[in-house]
Amino acid sequence: MARDATTPAECYFYYPHLVCVVGVRDDARGSANFAPVTWATPLSSDPPLYGVCISPRTHTHRLLLANGEFTVNFLPRAEQPLVARLGALSGLEVDKVKELSLALEPGRAIATPGLAASYVFAECLLVERHHLGDQTLFVGAVQHVRARPGTFDERGVLSLEAAAPLLYLGGDRWASAVAAPAGGE
Repeated sequence: MARDATTPAECYFYYPHLVCVVGVRDDARGSANFAPVTWATPLSSDPPLYGVCISPRTHTHRLLLANGEFTVNFLPRAEQPLVARLGALSGLEVDKVKELSLALEPGRAIATPGLAASYVFAECLLVERHHLGDQTLFVGAVQHVRARPGTFDERGVLSLEAAAPLLYLGGDRWASAVAAPAGGE
């Protein structure tokens, strides 16, 4: 089968991605800032590390450097309009928490809150950062994880039915994961 060739920047070959919303404190406002990030990934189980890529041009980048901690919030498909709105607003220009009437949950291990709309969020301390191309990879040591009841089964596996995780397809396209039939087929 013949394939067309294209440059990586011209297509979304690396999507879909689970959307996470990075939360950082904004001490100057006495608030927090939340920004959707699709380039995010677990990096290690032992110790638990999670990485997020954020452009150095952003307000979120500056706040994360200043505070040294962040939350990663995972939202259900039903919250796609909120995620799109968080991405459209600049935290430098507006207080997103006030503007969008965001309900927050205080962190237990860090001072940065999580989003109450999340089916799960992790609290992370910044342990490393690496400049990669046009992004900075922030590596966070996971300090605490909070999940809605019923989000995970007894083995710790995400219930797709309970969470309905939001996926980003690139551009303005979104989806949700669909559970596989029993047996994983």
